[in-house]
Amino acid sequence: MIYDPFETVLDLEDTFYKEGHELGVQDGRHIGQIEGRLFGLEKAFEKYATMGRLHGLSIIWSARLSSVSQNPESDHVDDIPRQSPTTDGEAQNAPTIPMEASSPISRIPYNTRLEKHIRTLYALTEPASLSTDNTEDAVSDFDDRLKRAKGKVKIIEKMLDEDVTGDNDAPARDEDLEMDFTSKSSQRARS
Repeated sequence: MIYDPFETVLDLEDTFYKEGHELGVQDGRHIGQIEGRLFGLEKAFEKYATMGRLHGLSIIWSARLSSVSQNPESDHVDDIPRQSPTTDGEAQNAPTIPMEASSPISRIPYNTRLEKHIRTLYALTEPASLSTDNTEDAVSDFDDRLKRAKGKVKIIEKMLDEDVTGDNDAPARDEDLEMDFTSKSSQRARS
């Protein structure tokens, strides 16, 4: 075999290409893990923020729902924020939202079906029962609960003739939180 002094120069492009490819693969693995983690945290935050908004809606709707009687032992939606966990694991009573007569938030006439839907929405979105595990089953369960909770919100909105999310076909966004609880139904009651 004849020694060619230009062989290394001619193979220089291939050598640099292979070396650059190896460095790119190593950097890509490291950066990909970082970007993947950030993307996962961002999406998880969005999901939990949406779940928190839906939970807030369930509490507001339960506070607006008029009881059939003023009996304090009544088992109606006014009692929904029942228990909240504390840091030491014991449960304590959560504060209820007082509804004053001069409140700009209108009352909702009592309806057993509506109460059932609000209770179900509250149970689906209750923060203490949501898992923060990063397992396939936990994520699947959370996504299922979020989907069912969004469905309950749509049902309740239709029953109340309200549109608190701004668009019944789109998921709730920050801009949609500008809720007007003096809805069409309360405007009709004033007329």
